[in-house]
Amino acid sequence: MKKLYLYVFVVQLFVFTTKGYSQIKTDVIWKEVDGVSMPVPPKVHPRLYVREQHVPDLKNRKNDPDLKKVWNDMIKMQEDWKPEEIPEVKDFRFYFNQKGLTVRVELQALEYLMTKNPKVGRAAITSIIDTLETATFKKAGDISRGIGLFMVTGAIVYDWCYDQLKPEEKTRFVKAFVRLAKMLECGYPPVKDNSIVGHASEWMIMRDLLSVGIAIYDEFPEMYNLAAGRFFKEHLVARNWFYPSQNYHQGMSYLNVRFTNDLFALWILDRMGAGNVFHPGQQFVLYDMIYKRRPDGQIMPSGDVDYTRKRPKYYSLPTFLAGSYYKDEYLNYEFLKDPRVEPHCKLFEFLWRDTKLGSKKPDDLPLSRYSGSPFGWMVARTGWGPESVIAEMKINEYNFLNHQHHDAGSFQIYYKGPLAIDAGSYTGSSGGYNSPHNKNFFKRTIAHNSLLIYDPKEIFSIHGYGGSDKTDFAANDGGQRLPGKGWTAPKELKEMLAGDFKTGKILGQGFGPNNQAPDYTYLKGDITEAYSAKVKEVKRSFMFLNLKDNKVPAAMIVFDKVVSSNPDFKKFWLLHSIEEPEIKGNQITIKRTKNGDSGMLVNTSLLPDLANSDIKSVGGKDKEFWVFGTNYKNDPKPGTDEALERGAWRIEITPKKAAAEDYYLNVMQVADNTQQKLHAVKRIDGDKIVGVQIADRITTFSKNFETINGLFNFSVVGKGTFKFVITDLLPGTWKVLKDGKVIHPALTVKSEDGALYFEGTEGAYRFQK
Repeated sequence: MKKLYLYVFVVQLFVFTTKGYSQIKTDVIWKEVDGVSMPVPPKVHPRLYVREQHVPDLKNRKNDPDLKKVWNDMIKMQEDWKPEEIPEVKDFRFYFNQKGLTVRVELQALEYLMTKNPKVGRAAITSIIDTLETATFKKAGDISRGIGLFMVTGAIVYDWCYDQLKPEEKTRFVKAFVRLAKMLECGYPPVKDNSIVGHASEWMIMRDLLSVGIAIYDEFPEMYNLAAGRFFKEHLVARNWFYPSQNYHQGMSYLNVRFTNDLFALWILDRMGAGNVFHPGQQFVLYDMIYKRRPDGQIMPSGDVDYTRKRPKYYSLPTFLAGSYYKDEYLNYEFLKDPRVEPHCKLFEFLWRDTKLGSKKPDDLPLSRYSGSPFGWMVARTGWGPESVIAEMKINEYNFLNHQHHDAGSFQIYYKGPLAIDAGSYTGSSGGYNSPHNKNFFKRTIAHNSLLIYDPKEIFSIHGYGGSDKTDFAANDGGQRLPGKGWTAPKELKEMLAGDFKTGKILGQGFGPNNQAPDYTYLKGDITEAYSAKVKEVKRSFMFLNLKDNKVPAAMIVFDKVVSSNPDFKKFWLLHSIEEPEIKGNQITIKRTKNGDSGMLVNTSLLPDLANSDIKSVGGKDKEFWVFGTNYKNDPKPGTDEALERGAWRIEITPKKAAAEDYYLNVMQVADNTQQKLHAVKRIDGDKIVGVQIADRITTFSKNFETINGLFNFSVVGKGTFKFVITDLLPGTWKVLKDGKVIHPALTVKSEDGALYFEGTEGAYRFQK
């Protein structure tokens, strides 16, 4: 029955998303090719990147104050490479850094659009056609980017100078395009590699082949039918499945190129006349970057990332593409921080950028942001200024692999410096894809603030990782399993949904009571599926508290239930840091004292009880990236990671007594590292609940993580008014009594969060459904 439901769901999704989400009247017809519905390029030219109605504005854009620099940059880029500028070994970057002939012919084609001077159009055609037919490219990693960009230049000339082409020239162009397409990593027909992650989810199909296919469609529809066929069948279906979450899965570095290409497909098809084929949630994907931007200009990391503080981290190309298309002033504000677009995309900035679009700081956005299925991620802030605390909490309903890490249940905290961190780095002496550091530590659960359950006999086998055909083995880190057959990413959505890529389930989420500046931000999930059969149950609840206090601005509570299939399997609660932590009893202190950072995190461990709790630090020289006996060393590349954000230390909390079922309850407060006095942390125990009293806040959870559907009690002692958040409740109407008197006769618990919020003073509380 489950498989039948999944099949019906995928079929319905496919039918819906192949037609797209076009919200405007299109001027193209749609047809079905090999069972895939796709828009047909209109029988007019130009139809690639611009239409006839856009041509009159091109002269105005040359004189636009904001685009003059772009135009002048392109004029300079016409110059050929000087001998001293040409590297001895040409990797893909040389071909991708557009300069010389290709820029000259693109500008000639653009001039022809504006002037209709036949000499200019003919010059563009004759200048490029021979090179298209004879160009060769040495084998190199990512060389398809250079080949595809070269094809785009040919497509521009073909489409924009179409009425100057001779019949025999059209034939020569088409043959040259097919020759080049066969050199691409995705192959021709373009059936190789994956459509959700990987290189075929980048330039090759969603910009390069799609562009050429549109240009030559009248004479050779095959290329468009193949590229658009795969895009509408695979790429679009997957993206319109995860775009409702308004987020992306490839980390804060690969978000740039992967999401950029989704936006190229958006612009290309829209300008062709098909309208917007993507789910409207696409507009808000980059808001994740806005929420993760630190006061120092860096972005809170996720996935395969590098570190440097020499310059702020910007996303100029995707913020321009998304901002100008969706008329989003928040995204334009991000773009204008660093309005530099890569050379190979300057032409698109000239054609598409909305220079009249205003910009807006994020200051009026809600301080918490939730990204739902298939992610289950939450970001909470205390503000947008230099004193802001930022916390990220993750469940991970699915793992997409590639540049996504095995970090279900993880969290990060930033305040005046990175405090609870993601450990490891993508660059260094052993940092790249498939390096020992990458596959054994950096990508794995052990490098994150999550949970390990160590089965000494567990085997983590790999097949095909990093392009190898051999079977390999990754270190046993005690963490989450490697989804896919041998750590192989799904080719398309149907494979993902039918495979073993599901890693968790969101059980509750919400923030309030004021959504703009919430007192609390809550996330709960079941991450059992992220692990192998060594576990029977793993659940985690996060509660971020905006204490609205200058001295101790925030706290975060993490409550866990871990049930192993064997009581002898050791369990580890992890907390990573840059500098060495200090341990005193059940209190752990992490400070930032270098590189201009001055924050502090103090964690109080309430469960396991101190008598049953082994708390130790792991790290330091030759143990920075320690995995049960082996240090997967990765020295920083010179000139990078000045603050050693890759980390060097972690805390491990382990129950001393062997047991199948264990619980963790940890309370983290953040403050300046000179702050002497923190809030007292008290554990609350009731008949069905366990909770925390800190400052003026009371937070409770179900003792066993099961939904509470009946009577329960607990008491609170202390002065003043407290803000209560009672979680894990059955949705519906609840009555609250204090000292035997009804104080709230009918409070509503919603299904989204299963939580109750109210204010009250000390006393004996009773709750009734």
